[in-house]
Amino acid sequence: MTSSVADTGISSSPDVAASSANASASLDIAIAGAGIAGLAAAIGLRRAGHKVTIFERSSFNHEVGAAIHVCPNASRVLLSWGFDPKRARLIVCRSGLFANAGTMEPFHYEQYGDIERVYSASWFLSHRVDLHNELKLLATRDEGPGEPVKIRLGAKVTGIDPSLGTVTLENGSTHKSDLVVGADGVHSMASSLVPSHGTPAAATGHSAYRFLIPTEELLADEETRPIFEGKDGQFYIFVGEKNRLVIYPCRNNELQNFVMIHSDNDKRISQEGWNISAKVADLLDECKSFHPSLLAVCRKAQDLNLWKLLYREPIQKWYEERLVLVGDAAHPMLPHQGQGGAQSIEDGAALGVLFSRFPAFTTAEDLDKTIGERLQGFESVRKDRASLMQIFSNAGQDEAEKILKDARRFLKDGVKAPANQTEIRAINFGHDVVGESERVLSGLV
Repeated sequence: MTSSVADTGISSSPDVAASSANASASLDIAIAGAGIAGLAAAIGLRRAGHKVTIFERSSFNHEVGAAIHVCPNASRVLLSWGFDPKRARLIVCRSGLFANAGTMEPFHYEQYGDIERVYSASWFLSHRVDLHNELKLLATRDEGPGEPVKIRLGAKVTGIDPSLGTVTLENGSTHKSDLVVGADGVHSMASSLVPSHGTPAAATGHSAYRFLIPTEELLADEETRPIFEGKDGQFYIFVGEKNRLVIYPCRNNELQNFVMIHSDNDKRISQEGWNISAKVADLLDECKSFHPSLLAVCRKAQDLNLWKLLYREPIQKWYEERLVLVGDAAHPMLPHQGQGGAQSIEDGAALGVLFSRFPAFTTAEDLDKTIGERLQGFESVRKDRASLMQIFSNAGQDEAEKILKDARRFLKDGVKAPANQTEIRAINFGHDVVGESERVLSGLV
């Protein structure tokens, strides 16, 4: 049964992987991809006592990205790993306002002062690069449980053999491991190797403009200042007829993050990706019915990117022999719930727990048997939970009625389908992935 902070409390031993590392057999584990999912998996598995190597296609020389929510279901995990929100320049989400985009008249406002008390961790807002950098530090620094993770840059994985646990790189070299973790994103090569992995991610008919503006610049303009002055940690959702503008701060309130979600237009670029260059004129055309103050904000957009929103139906199987999927390779989701990164972190936490206390083995058959049992346990912990978050993410927190029917497929018996924002948050934020993973592990050891 899915566990939550509200009904079980925080797991009594969130560091189970770290505390038992010395009693475990150590595996050689390869991870394809060093994004949030790959790094989270690496941290969890490092803490479980395994030797982890990440193969990353990029060079990390020009890291880019916008902002991201680090919700309590993920921040509880990160804090137990030693994540430092201050060093990562995260800020606490303190309030949310929903308003009409044309008039700026509010129709819903909430303060989140009780989030930490209810869910035992804060709801943070972060620049994606800042979160990524802190995860890299946790993975690779000498301090902390386990052996530091090795990251090989410029190492594009072009092939994986699930039966042998090998990865092949673009340069032709092959690397043997006991387990391969596919964290290679929404256009995953790894997922194509898992039978019944489902259809490829497809366009939803919606895209999102993304951009960042320095808070200082917005405060210096009389027309935009009232939106941001004195609004520490507040996010906005301005709802139009067929679009919505999401705004929230990041990086110690130095930057404001903007996401304009809208229906695709034939005249706009059809290329898939999350950092396609876009024109401010197209953004302004999309929001021409918005309030003048919001138009003044959008006119300040620079380095504007267009992100085509992709969706894939929840998959039925997450692993094949010695290959397991995590992150967008397993569960790509839309941004409406701010749970994409959080679910990747939950994946890493579950892997870390379920691959702790790994027994010694003398034959390949013993190893295959135990890996299969642990991956089956991992799938049982993650599949329904991440699938539910995929369904929830098809609508905003103010649009619960849009996802009720599909969500019931993945809700546990006796769990009521959410009917409002508070009930959606309780399911999103209250899940205790460590506690559920520990209970599954207890049945395996």
